[in-house]
Order: sequence, then C-alpha cells, then structure tokens
Amino acid sequence: MAYMRNFLQFFLAATFLFSAYTKAIAPGFFEVLLEQQGLVPNRLYGAWATRAIIAFELWLGISMLLSFYIRLILRLSFVLLIAFSAHLIYLIAIGDTGNCGCFGEMISMTPLASLAKNAVLLVINGILLFFHYKDQRKSWITWVLLPALFATAVFVWPIQTESDEVVEKFPIFKAETGIDFNRGSYLVAILNLSCEHCQEAAEQIVRWQNSGIALPQVVALYFAEGDTTVADFDNITGSNFPYQMITVNTFFDLIGSAPPRVYWIVDGQVKQFWDETLGEDFLTTFAL
Repeated sequence: MAYMRNFLQFFLAATFLFSAYTKAIAPGFFEVLLEQQGLVPNRLYGAWATRAIIAFELWLGISMLLSFYIRLILRLSFVLLIAFSAHLIYLIAIGDTGNCGCFGEMISMTPLASLAKNAVLLVINGILLFFHYKDQRKSWITWVLLPALFATAVFVWPIQTESDEVVEKFPIFKAETGIDFNRGSYLVAILNLSCEHCQEAAEQIVRWQNSGIALPQVVALYFAEGDTTVADFDNITGSNFPYQMITVNTFFDLIGSAPPRVYWIVDGQVKQFWDETLGEDFLTTFAL
C-alpha cells in the first residue's frame, strides 16, 4: 500500500508542478484568459493572480513531493480542485468551449475535458487523504517557501504595465527594408493571424489606405496560433504589410486585454495606441 500511496502522491504533485510550468512559460496568455472569463476586473489584476496561482501550485507540488505537512497540503489541494471544478462547471453552463487555461497554452483543454481531468485528480486526492501519514514532515521551510515562490514569480515575470519600453520588444527588421522604429512614424499592428477581430482591423486599415488617408507606414507583428498563414491572412484582408513573426510571450506582452492592438510609434516612442477596434478617434488622428 505504501508503494501505491507514494505513486499517487508523486502523480498528484507532478500534476500541480506541470500545471504551474505551463502557466509560467506563457503568463500573458493566462492573464488575458482570467480577465476574459470574468475572474478579474482587468489584466493588471490578472497578472497578480497568475503569479499567485503559479506560486501556489508550485508550493503544493513541492510540499507534496517532500511530504511537508502532507495532510494539510492534501486538504488544500482538494479544496483548490473543487474551486477550479466549480468554475469549469460555470464555463460549461454558459457554453464556453474554448481553452480553459488549466494547462496554459501548451495543452488546450475544453472546460468539459478539464472537468473530467479534475474528477480523476479529486479521486486520487481523496484516496490519499484516507492514508495514515506517520512520516509527514513539519518543517518551517513550508511557510517560507510559499511567499518566496510568489516573490520569485513576480521577479522572474515582472508585472507588465503600460510601458515606455514597448519598442524594445519589437523585432528588428533587416536594414534593406528601411524600417527603423527609432526613426520616423509607424503604425505597428499586433495581430493574431487566426483572430477575426485582427483580420477586420487589417481590412479596415487597407480600406483607409486605399481611400487616400495618409497613414504612417503600417508594419505588422504576427502571432500564429492556428493554421492560418500570412498568405491566408493577406488573401482574407487584402493586406500586404511588412511583417515579422513574434513569439507567444511577446504577443501577450504587446497586446492589452485582447487583440488586436495598434501602436503609433514616432521616433522610437509610443505616441498613442488603440485596442481591439479602430474607430473614429483613430481615423481623425490621421485624417487632419
């Protein structure tokens, strides 16, 4: 029985550690997801919540592996799984079939699939609670570890605020393109190739360009999430912007709560930016 207990304990600990890892490699994705699911009022709160969840899952996993206060840790993990499951039931009830974010962007799971996964974990967690733990360790390290992990998470993944360093996150274009964000005026569109709102924004920019409105040079920074290629995007939108591909972390660093975001960059400084829709305020800025 001890072997089974050790195996199940290791499996549950590894699951929490893996869950924390998948959120940590792309924290921006989880920040946005928390806001979109209505769990936080804005992305700044989502950023703090993401780091707290990463730290807490790491703490549970490490404490479980080391058998620190194991019965308490198992009770906490059981409550956490119940809370996550209650939220998943809510998502299922409102018809959400997108990635719930339980394993970040690495493993896309619908709320229903994630609820089934949680049911298995709850059974394992429940079985472990029935065991008698003679060898549980009660170390002071347990209580230092949680705040230390949270502080580390904030240090490793600093909270992104509206930054003057946005341009530093832009990829460098080849010299022959003539694109130098530190000199001149540019509209830099942060676009997900598969995002309908991004496609609509690109179409709108093309229509304004074709109607003779003097826009700054438009440059696209593309993130490829699905199967849509740049050629597909150009065909759908009628665009042909100079572009560079960006990583998932850069993409979520550069957008707000949802894509697209369009920056107006003048001589290496952010003069203005627009989120999601390009309305009259965008048009009047350049129509004068």
